[in-house]
Amino acid sequence: MAASLWEFLARTWTIPAPGDPGADTWGGNSWKTGGGSTWLTGSFDPELNLLYWGIGNPAPDWNGDDRPGDNLYTCSLLALDPADGKMKWYFQFTPHDVHDWDSNQIPVLFDDVIGARTRKLVAMANRNGFYYVLDRQTGQFLTGTPYAKQTWAKGLDPKGRPIVIPGSEPTTEGNFVWPSLQGAANWYSPTYSPQTKLFYHAAREMGSFYLKGEAGEEIYKPGQAFVGGGERPLNGDEAFGAVRALEATTGKLKWEFKLHSPPWAGLLSTAGGLVFGGSEEGNFFALDAENGRPLWELQVGAAVRANPVSFAVDGKQYVAIAAGYSIFVFGL
Repeated sequence: MAASLWEFLARTWTIPAPGDPGADTWGGNSWKTGGGSTWLTGSFDPELNLLYWGIGNPAPDWNGDDRPGDNLYTCSLLALDPADGKMKWYFQFTPHDVHDWDSNQIPVLFDDVIGARTRKLVAMANRNGFYYVLDRQTGQFLTGTPYAKQTWAKGLDPKGRPIVIPGSEPTTEGNFVWPSLQGAANWYSPTYSPQTKLFYHAAREMGSFYLKGEAGEEIYKPGQAFVGGGERPLNGDEAFGAVRALEATTGKLKWEFKLHSPPWAGLLSTAGGLVFGGSEEGNFFALDAENGRPLWELQVGAAVRANPVSFAVDGKQYVAIAAGYSIFVFGL
């Protein structure tokens, strides 16, 4: 009988069981409520042999009364040994999240100088509206700054923990907070250019009314989702988007290219000095990577909700994007 091609190597639990490190961040038996899903791919550093993976939000989403504590390792970035799954370090972006701001966004790896020495870094434009830079060897917090409108935190303390504004949690009547449930970032990819040393991200500028529902087994129905509330997004003129270029080591805004609607498309930067992206209105465009000046665009007939990719065939470079039910390929 032929041997299986697949062998189970490791498993890392994102919610610690009683007795495990981090279990004390879940009051009582609240660790059983779950959350912490890992629904996007991470990033791998072959030199350090570390796998970086973003973790989802705790449950129930909008009512944290029955899960007191920071609720590790939700809304965190984990550095894992890919051979055995052991956690080398973690960093939690949003302790005790009650806005569904998971941390499944794409971690971007790059090297640059901070504090007069070259460091191995990992950056994330987090769903909670803050841009973070960590030392990817140790998990040390280095930089954190808002890259989109946020009204829930006064800022971050020296260790990167948010200084939460009292009264910013969901309420039964509905509490208006930026960013929205979908976040200032979501599943789509940012991009980093080693030429410009800029981190490019398609930011979502949108707020939501966050509603708190009841918690407890008395309203839980087996087989149905229980999220402890809901949200009502703010649409209209106040909701928009922007492609933003951030100085990668500091998060300082260098330029932005505004979009009519909050985007659902990723970005691609190229060695030719371009940044490709797309809009909800169906425009696929190229910007100057240095200053954000629009250089080219094409109306593809459907909302762009994908990440651009570049590839070469027989020495010729192409860029491709999916929109609607079609894939468009362009030669450079």
